[in-house]
Amino acid sequence: MYPSRRRVLQAAGVAAFATVTGRTAWLQLVKGRDLAEQALAERTETWVNRALRGRILAADGTVLAASSVSYDIGVNQGLISQYEHYVFHDDPETGERTAELVGHGAAEVAAQIAPLLGVDAQELGALMVGNSTYVVIADAVNPEIWRQIKALDIHGIEPDQHPHRSYPAGKVAGNIVGFSYEDPPRVLVGANGLEYSQNEVLTGIDGRGSVERTPGDVNIPTGHHEEVEAVAGTDVRTTLDADLQTVAQQAIDEVVTAQGAEWGCVVVMEPSTGKVLVMADSNAMDPSDPLASAPQDRGSRCVEAVFEPGSVGKVMTFAAALEEGVVTAGDTFTVPDTWTAANGQVFEDSHEHEVQRLTAAQVLAESSNVGTVQIGERVSDERRHHYIEAFGYNQLSGIELPGESSGLLSDWTEWDDRTRYTTMFGQGVAGTALQSAQVLATVANKGVRVAPRVIDAFIAPDGTETLQPRAQGVRVISEQTAAALTEMLIGVTQEGGTAEAASLDGYLVAGKTGTTEILTGSGTVASFVGFVPARDPAIAVAVVVNRPSGTYGGTVAAPVFRKIALAAMHSLGIAPDPLVIAAQAAAEADAQATAQATAQADAG
Repeated sequence: MYPSRRRVLQAAGVAAFATVTGRTAWLQLVKGRDLAEQALAERTETWVNRALRGRILAADGTVLAASSVSYDIGVNQGLISQYEHYVFHDDPETGERTAELVGHGAAEVAAQIAPLLGVDAQELGALMVGNSTYVVIADAVNPEIWRQIKALDIHGIEPDQHPHRSYPAGKVAGNIVGFSYEDPPRVLVGANGLEYSQNEVLTGIDGRGSVERTPGDVNIPTGHHEEVEAVAGTDVRTTLDADLQTVAQQAIDEVVTAQGAEWGCVVVMEPSTGKVLVMADSNAMDPSDPLASAPQDRGSRCVEAVFEPGSVGKVMTFAAALEEGVVTAGDTFTVPDTWTAANGQVFEDSHEHEVQRLTAAQVLAESSNVGTVQIGERVSDERRHHYIEAFGYNQLSGIELPGESSGLLSDWTEWDDRTRYTTMFGQGVAGTALQSAQVLATVANKGVRVAPRVIDAFIAPDGTETLQPRAQGVRVISEQTAAALTEMLIGVTQEGGTAEAASLDGYLVAGKTGTTEILTGSGTVASFVGFVPARDPAIAVAVVVNRPSGTYGGTVAAPVFRKIALAAMHSLGIAPDPLVIAAQAAAEADAQATAQATAQADAG
């Protein structure tokens, strides 16, 4: 061989060796990790363990919303066709283990699974024959059945987990609970109510699993295997009384139907803690079928719908006058049915009457607009504006619900000659039913406003409870003013007051009616807000009915208050006051005697 030719071959050999060496080095040093990871991925089967969404509970533990997981069972028909079912036998003498093939393919898989699913094995086997990589053979299988199928360890069976949200209480507090939907698929997301506002808390953490298998579909004993369990979401326990909520929903539905009203709502809260026991909307939404309700019926009007409080607003005017020391309950006023202010604005009472001489307490009991503006003008506009805000208007309460409105209240410097007076009797200012409830709850709580809340505690998956911290109260009026105003509000529900229909046998009730003409269209908003027992308050209640056929809060809303308040007294175990019973009996006897004497005089 010529030397030059030998050198060429040697050079080619060296080059080939260098290429192979370089390629090997490149594969090992540069691409080795990527290739190893690719190989691992190809022989690894993975899955997701879906986390349960946290529950929503009533105060007594009644389940308002719960979650579960079901499984759609699918099969890879190609893998199922390769399945072989072996039974292993151990020789007791030699200790040797032998494998016996007892079946293979779709027929054998179906024979094992059909009894668990409660279906015919032949029909099930037929679904497994073909070349599809995924065919559903059973849907909505419960977790226990899936665990039994999974224990068979048949490669080619592929579960698809589906989270489900259920609402066992139906429409009870449906607008407060809200609803959920899947977005993205297999993940529940809250919409409306607590489902929305507490979505992050309620959402759990998905787990995962993976296992390495050989090309022959056998678990690799020394291979990678991981199982991370899902962590359920946190439960949310509300302050709601499920039984009382049911009573309130029925009561507000009945009056809305009877009055042909557009809607109504009820709020019941504990004045001293801010806990909301009831937040009921008429025509409540069923969370399991939210689309059956109109969009405007899916939220909570208790915190979303804004209206002028009307005569309920007089409570704030009287509170301001009493607190500022410009009036006492016994001060008297000359009250005609029509009165002209110094700036020329004319105001009228709801009905014609002779000129009366009324105390401040009587002005409130009879809900006289004329008397109220005479009292209200003794307080500067700036100070009255301060008290309106202090009672909770023109600000969010912070309740744990979406869509809350802060209401409408312009700055006092923007009030015109008429608005400065109309704000004295609850017009020219607007708020929600919750804000109306806060006004009376503040008076009931000896002048301290406590922020309302509808969540009592968060319960972690391990059972650990975290109570919601009690809000710090804000003093609005003095304890003395609150006590004086309470006595005046008791007169509203007594004989001669505008809300006799709100009185309860055996209990003293303090409250105020409200009737407001709706400026954008015809009709009125009829309301009653009160607390009971008046001198040792347990609850404050607001009832609002929008556009009823009736006119006044005393005839439309007060009877609803009476029904709900009486149920609450029974539910809370508050017994009637014997002294009140005796006083009411005496007053009734006097009334009957007076009526009898009048009848006899007329007959004579």
